[in-house]
Amino acid sequence: MKIWVVGRGGLLGRSVEQVVDRIATVYKPDKSIDWHDRDRASAQLANCSAEFFADRRGENWAIFWCAGRGTLNSPSLQMQDETLIFENFLKTVQRAAGEHGAFDSSVSGTLFFASSAGAVYAGSKNPPFTELTPTISVTPYGDAKLRQESLLREFSVRTNTRVLIGRISNLYGARQDLGKNQGLIATICYSVLRRQPINLFVPLETSRNYIYVEDAARKIVRHTMSLSQHQAGSRFVVKLFVAPENVTVGGILNVARSVLRVKPLVTFSTPPNSPYQAQNLVFKSIVDTGLDDSANTGFSDGMKRVMLDLQRAFVDVGWQKKIEHSG
Repeated sequence: MKIWVVGRGGLLGRSVEQVVDRIATVYKPDKSIDWHDRDRASAQLANCSAEFFADRRGENWAIFWCAGRGTLNSPSLQMQDETLIFENFLKTVQRAAGEHGAFDSSVSGTLFFASSAGAVYAGSKNPPFTELTPTISVTPYGDAKLRQESLLREFSVRTNTRVLIGRISNLYGARQDLGKNQGLIATICYSVLRRQPINLFVPLETSRNYIYVEDAARKIVRHTMSLSQHQAGSRFVVKLFVAPENVTVGGILNVARSVLRVKPLVTFSTPPNSPYQAQNLVFKSIVDTGLDDSANTGFSDGMKRVMLDLQRAFVDVGWQKKIEHSG
């Protein structure tokens, strides 16, 4: 099987590519995608699509879409651009795959899409939320994810491609992009290292579901590969990828105090024009649970890994500054 991970430089994409590297031939573009430029990103993805399918040589194929710079705070215009990039991507995949016989009945094609559980269920009622819970978005980010899911459903019908929508809860792990202003676990660890307070915008009783990125990647690849091998049944599947347990913000701070051996400094505020934050985002998957990996990273262990990674980064930056100063 030939596999392409779009967004391979991000938190989820890196982990997914590490998993599929062990089981398939992975297409790795020479250049990174310029996600900040809508037209340039679309053109680059079109070139990559042409290369991916031209070099497929009759193999089955799978694409993992793990890309996107949007967050719950992203404005409408940014999310409109991201949706347009994704829509253009699907068009180029359809064109390139069609030209190289990748939609033939003898070929299995599968596309995984990383969606956001927190965004699409933000306004939903009566938790725990499952794959059957009606989605209610309250932000441009959630609206965009639901629109992109809809585009994929249409793509699946047009091309007979198998599609797995992965609605993922809060991801955390090493090398998280702090510049996106998200990721409570990494932010807590970073604030402890810098000895600065963390500013919280939600009450301590707020419940969230945090899944370690490597756990999510294993589950995602397992479900995607299973779908790619099924000749019968649904070709469009929605699946929640969540941790077994939910935690409160207060509980996270208690774990941080125990693991990091220091009490995180915390301030509380409500910024103007902040997006709606649901107090209880509690999830329970009921779809294909037999394929879910029972080996899950404990929350304390996951936080330790994030802290160790940040500590290494601090050491590297410190040495780099010393070298620059002495040079």
